[in-house]
Amino acid sequence: MAANTSTTRTSATEPLNRLIRLDRLEFRKLLDLYFEALRADWIHHVTRQKFGTKAAADKGHTAASAWSACTVSLLVMRDMRTVDPDLREAVEVLLKTCPGEMPSSGDLMRCGTEMLALADKHKRGTSDLLPLLDDAFCLIESYHGTQALMSAQRSA
Repeated sequence: MAANTSTTRTSATEPLNRLIRLDRLEFRKLLDLYFEALRADWIHHVTRQKFGTKAAADKGHTAASAWSACTVSLLVMRDMRTVDPDLREAVEVLLKTCPGEMPSSGDLMRCGTEMLALADKHKRGTSDLLPLLDDAFCLIESYHGTQALMSAQRSA
């Protein structure tokens, strides 16, 4: 009978352990939902611009549903007990950008700056949070740019 001795060094499993941490997986999932919400908003806007309000009603419902799913995911993650403090702070920043908060251009710029500052804290080390925080920053910047473009198109 073989001994129960592990043949895998503990240090070899460390990179895998970082990949499967629940808070990281949940944050990645909510970033995907955030992207889907932004995409649905854009599709709604384009449909309304091209075909009118009636044609865009369905797309508006899709966008609202996407933002709802994203907001629920953000709230769930905020309430998780085992979330890294910097991820929790990133969640709080992202919550400020949700449509329920009615973010202005200035609000989105401030939130982008907050997210960038969070990401910058992790640039010097070997943190596995840096790619997640960078992605969150890019999504906020994309949101800001898209909002500006939609506003310009509406006023034209």
